[in-house]
Amino acid sequence: MTTPWFEIENRQSLEVPAGPGYQDYIWQAQFACQVNVMSYHDWSKLKWGFNAAALFDEFIDRQKLFLESQYDVRHQLGSEAPNYRTLAFRYINLPGEGLLVAILGKIHGKTEEKARESALAYYNEVKSTFPYDYSLVPAQSSQDFKRISGWNILDGSQGQLELAQIKRLETPLAPVRNTPFLQGLWRSGPRAHEQVWRFLASYPDPVLLNIALRCTVLYEKEREKLLKFAEEISSIHDQPLNQQTLSAMQHWNRKHVERRLAPWTKLFYLQIHLASPCNLSEDLLRSIGTSLTLNGSGEVLPGYQALLPNQSQTRDWPKRLKNLDTIFSDSYVPVSRLSEVADLEEVFAAIRLPYCPPENGFPNVNFISTNNEKMT
Repeated sequence: MTTPWFEIENRQSLEVPAGPGYQDYIWQAQFACQVNVMSYHDWSKLKWGFNAAALFDEFIDRQKLFLESQYDVRHQLGSEAPNYRTLAFRYINLPGEGLLVAILGKIHGKTEEKARESALAYYNEVKSTFPYDYSLVPAQSSQDFKRISGWNILDGSQGQLELAQIKRLETPLAPVRNTPFLQGLWRSGPRAHEQVWRFLASYPDPVLLNIALRCTVLYEKEREKLLKFAEEISSIHDQPLNQQTLSAMQHWNRKHVERRLAPWTKLFYLQIHLASPCNLSEDLLRSIGTSLTLNGSGEVLPGYQALLPNQSQTRDWPKRLKNLDTIFSDSYVPVSRLSEVADLEEVFAAIRLPYCPPENGFPNVNFISTNNEKMT
């Protein structure tokens, strides 16, 4: 098995804590792999069933298994692991070349050698369990790593960065001060991500879409606060809303809290950011946000929101994206940390690896391959 290049850094000051003992894990190691997307002709040979629909179902199952297997917390302590184990899925449009798909991993250790050992073990796990609909080719030099990871965009060498975060909508219960805020959900459909890949691939400028995943837990005081919040909303009667609207919002919040508090719920930090040395159009943000907060099953979702960084965040976010750090922005939901937390079903909705449909792939989409063949 090929040994990848590891970007290793000593990080003495970690502003975002992980589990108990995280202060000792001061060495960070990262790896990056380019994801080769098969042509439909080659991909169709993998099917166990009799048609492409069966192949698609198998493909989705393999992705779900891979994503769920990333969940790793200290169950006996009810806390996160202190090693900041993080995955990031990146889709990078390089005009004139195509759409580069990559997966990055990060893990921390107490010493440089421990960080390297842990990163190698993490890479081997990803390489061994990643859906075999794809081939992974690791970066084997610092130059390869910077290209595959998109650091050549994030370091600002191509121009002043424009940045944005796409989040689930946080909406007030009523248009009055100090009103409770409700939070939406990530949800998509089987074909929803096709719109995202096609829009990214057709974008006239370099652009990077980053989806980061790190497992977390719900702490006891947060559970108590969510329960109290749900009780407060359920008891509201005197609001400038008609009764039907108020009842619908109370029902939404009750279901949302029940979903978060359900036993054995697997929770992750799930964050979606965009970066470009050129303009980030509202059309691109809307296309991605809509695709990942779709209405369905007769239920209307609140939708998405796009957050733009302030001046200090504009300097800070690129560093955090390069380090695969969790980025916390302002939030009005009752437990602000949970603004960045999603359950497993939301993870399945927000993360989807590209594929090539029959027979000739997506129009005007070229997935960059390490063998320099067009994967359309």
